[in-house]
Amino acid sequence: MSKIIIANITWNPFGWRNNSYINPKAGHKYAQDNVGGESLNFNFNKKAVDTDKFVNGFVQWKNAPVKFEKGGLIIFYTRNTDENKGQIVGVYGKAETFSDARKLEVPFQKNVYWTNIKAERDFSILFPLPLDANNYKDNSSDRMVGQIGFTYKDDTFAEQILFDELTELSKAGTNEKDFNKLLSIYEYYTGKKFKLTFVSNDEKEQIELEKFFKKNKSKADILKDLENLKDSDPEEIIVNHKTYKRDNKTIAQIKILRDFKCQICSTTIMKKDGSKYIEAAHIKAKHLKGRETLDNIILLCPNHHKEFDFGQLEIKIHDKKQIDFLLNGQRHKIKLTV
Repeated sequence: MSKIIIANITWNPFGWRNNSYINPKAGHKYAQDNVGGESLNFNFNKKAVDTDKFVNGFVQWKNAPVKFEKGGLIIFYTRNTDENKGQIVGVYGKAETFSDARKLEVPFQKNVYWTNIKAERDFSILFPLPLDANNYKDNSSDRMVGQIGFTYKDDTFAEQILFDELTELSKAGTNEKDFNKLLSIYEYYTGKKFKLTFVSNDEKEQIELEKFFKKNKSKADILKDLENLKDSDPEEIIVNHKTYKRDNKTIAQIKILRDFKCQICSTTIMKKDGSKYIEAAHIKAKHLKGRETLDNIILLCPNHHKEFDFGQLEIKIHDKKQIDFLLNGQRHKIKLTV
């Protein structure tokens, strides 16, 4: 049995609260000519359908998810055809699915209303800030879920989705009611208290780029790329069909080449997901036009990074090959080549 599924729903620019929108850009012919059956999934006040406790919706699938555990979490994916990108847009919590869709006569439309999913209202939410689905794939070309249907997922996947949405809401200062509802869903399904860890956009980009280059490029390829850097290179580059800051790409590559180790004490910090953490320090400060290059970036653990920034620093030698310096009276010689 599985507590988590991700289900594909037809794009609806009205937040799945409008049952008149027909998507002319949909990927299959039926949805190009008809209102999507999921069009009211996030209207939680459907007369003769929803109650104070339960909401009902619909997912188009050929075979119901028979291994889905009652009380589980349904995560909704859509292909936003207005922006041409996949998005994670909401969840149904404490949910159940039905093998046969139920047909209901309803006052809000002439034709019958079909429903095959049900969830508790207090554990179901349309995400105020949809998440980019590419962030949850190994490769952007991978299909997260079939055009019609669902995919079973694990608890770790659900935890990451809920955590990321909470993080985005924290940064955006959005509606407190939505945040608290999502917080309850997160804590119920993970058994954990939400602790906000601030991750800057730059760090997020670097993490994505680290994953891509470790999987797809050798160290020799990365070194060649770094050696070919030019001052005239554009500030934004495209990697794996996505736009990133050039400087974040360079820092991610340097971390891989130097094995994520502090170049003063050789410390490697392991994160709970098995990846490694290290910080990049500029020798010549960025505000003095110091660039992200092999000869101007050293990797330091958080303690040595703060010491490098705020301690008594005296640089004896700094060239393309090395930096030789005194830091609070201690001498360090660091190789800058690879």
